[in-house]
Amino acid sequence: MNIKDRVYAAIKFRTIDRIPNTYRAIPYLSKSLLKYFGEKKPDLYRDYKKLIKILGADFYSHGAGPGMFSTFVPECFAPDPAVPYYKDFWFFYALGINSNKKIIPEYDWEYFNPGLEPPLGNIQAKTDIKSDFLMSKINYFDFNAYHNFHDRFKNKDNSDSLNLLKYENIKVTNEDFILMGNMNQIFLICCYLRGMDQFLVDLVSNKELAEHIINEVGQFCIEFNKKELEGFGKKAEWYYMWDDVAGQDGMMFNPEIFKKFFLPIYKKLIENVKKYNLVFSWHCCGNVNDILQSMIDAGIDVFDVVQTSAKDMELEKIHKKFGKSICLHGGIDVQKLLIKGKPEDIKREVEKVKDLWGNRGGMIMAPSHEILPETPIENILAIYENL
Repeated sequence: MNIKDRVYAAIKFRTIDRIPNTYRAIPYLSKSLLKYFGEKKPDLYRDYKKLIKILGADFYSHGAGPGMFSTFVPECFAPDPAVPYYKDFWFFYALGINSNKKIIPEYDWEYFNPGLEPPLGNIQAKTDIKSDFLMSKINYFDFNAYHNFHDRFKNKDNSDSLNLLKYENIKVTNEDFILMGNMNQIFLICCYLRGMDQFLVDLVSNKELAEHIINEVGQFCIEFNKKELEGFGKKAEWYYMWDDVAGQDGMMFNPEIFKKFFLPIYKKLIENVKKYNLVFSWHCCGNVNDILQSMIDAGIDVFDVVQTSAKDMELEKIHKKFGKSICLHGGIDVQKLLIKGKPEDIKREVEKVKDLWGNRGGMIMAPSHEILPETPIENILAIYENL
């Protein structure tokens, strides 16, 4: 059974020879691991396959899907945001959403903080929003031209190894899943446009405005993804969506609001994706017990990240409640277990996964998010040693 067949079998709850698994970590840690294994000048674009082979992992994961270096996005020609804001990785700037860049020098790690000075932050009623406020932004994208998500680093690293990440080169090896999925964070886009605190207040005290914003965002996301699927859906294998609607203890807002306003849009997105026979995976951090069954019923194939450190998200509870109805991706806690635990603790958790799911499918084991740089190397190795 090859690694792709193993993942497909796990998703379909078919018998597998072993539980498939992925690796994910911030780039600094991955480069540190490559140095630990003897690579003097690590280049993740060139060496990521070498790293996962040494570890014993099947894929290098990018959030909700197993394709960190094989994710493709359409070309974007939106105007640059005004100073002091930056072009973020996800093209939120094309919607007028401002982001600032955060840099952690000791880890050579940069990320973006979106939603600053939200463009709808001061409106009072739905009539204050222009009818083409979002839909006109679709014209910034070329849905006939796609590039690897990691091309965003080409000005930082002009290595020839970037050529390895071209679609043609990835496709011919058939070793990576080819991923797509963009502009589908319906709740978070609403928050970034309106301001998260204000939008959460709107959901309670200004429902007419909140519903209007949700509908506008939903129409944009559906149309964007329809065009994206028309342009790349037949080339891809996996579609992923991330939309963090929950926190450690539960939903960020009433689950009934989610089911009434957001779920119908998700259903339409899923329906459109399934026309292309793609795997559909949905990422949400935190405790999603109140809505996960609704998303399963809507047609998702994989749920990520199984954050076991969140309330009521322990492996045993999740397996009992959802283990026979949805394939899970994650399960090995990065917040506490991998940082503070001992290798034997990690091995026990891996054995727990194997005991609960066995060879019946339904699990793609992985760190519950990107492994953090303070994680001991021996703890990382312990994840993959006994699979």
